[in-house]
Amino acid sequence: MAEEQKQIIRRAPAIPKRISDLKPEIGRVCLAGTIISKNKDIGSFILDDGANKILILTNDPKEFEQLQEGKFVRVMGKVWGQEGELEIQAEIIQDFNKIDRDLYNKIFY
Repeated sequence: MAEEQKQIIRRAPAIPKRISDLKPEIGRVCLAGTIISKNKDIGSFILDDGANKILILTNDPKEFEQLQEGKFVRVMGKVWGQEGELEIQAEIIQDFNKIDRDLYNKIFY
């Protein structure tokens, strides 16, 4: 019997970035910021990292409903769009309200 070989596909790492440093060719990124507004019609929200803002698109309605304006979150996802009109397709959204924002910024930026 021929043994079936399984190929392991590894996901590219999410690179910690500030919104101002985003470029379409980066691929997967990790951003942290505050949710400043939500749009339930398209399941999106605006994330503010303290210097810039970006549109985050979500695919999970249940996860979207749990998000609250003013909450500090970390988003991992893919960069979409062209220079000047970028957005993030979220893969993971984590609650970072209990994280020290200043310490997080010192470590990653």
